[in-house]
Amino acid sequence: MEVDPRCTKDGVIVLHHDPTLERTTNGTGRVADHTWAELKTLRLKDPDGNLTSYAMPTLDEALQWARGKTILVLDQKDVPVEARVRKITEHQAEAYAMLIVYSFDGARRCHALNQRIMMEVMIPNRERFAAFDKTGVPWSHIVAFVGHMPPEDAGLGALIHAKGASCMAGTSRNLDRRLLDGQVATIDTLGDAYRALMEQGIDLIETDIPREVGQLLYGRQAAPSSRATFFPGSRP
Repeated sequence: MEVDPRCTKDGVIVLHHDPTLERTTNGTGRVADHTWAELKTLRLKDPDGNLTSYAMPTLDEALQWARGKTILVLDQKDVPVEARVRKITEHQAEAYAMLIVYSFDGARRCHALNQRIMMEVMIPNRERFAAFDKTGVPWSHIVAFVGHMPPEDAGLGALIHAKGASCMAGTSRNLDRRLLDGQVATIDTLGDAYRALMEQGIDLIETDIPREVGQLLYGRQAAPSSRATFFPGSRP
């Protein structure tokens, strides 16, 4: 589960996608201009804009909840690498929480602070592949995000696998949209396109419709357990 941390006015890290409150809560203004005491009185809206009984969680609460349930992928938003690493370390959450880093320098800083933390790093082509190889960060500690479209270089996945890393590709901005925007009636129509990604060496799919994609690829059986394969922090 990818989540979006943001800092409040008084330094509490909360989870909220937008920098402002209007779209998804009954509040107004920027998250960063409010204290945690103010934000926790707000209520979240559902996708149709209806007010719910749910409140904005803190990152601490999410890390406590996720243990034994799921893997959290912490995006950056306005929270620097150091603060996100500190929270994972405090909660001893290395086995189920990882960072998205947007630069190789960020990857180096994360690894220097805690060598047990996994990272998602953008490596869409051979030039970036070669540049990351020079950082000194072990390939076994990253998931290589190759982009929101299938990589044009058919051999990129094999190169990444040979280094001991897994590959992730995004469908939230392309294939998923065709279903969500009503361009196709059922996800079955897109089955060949999702399977083609896996045939190209994509190990993990970043999607906004995981239930539909999971059932499409695996039917009603449980998806194969993969945490120990792709997430070394989960190993003893």
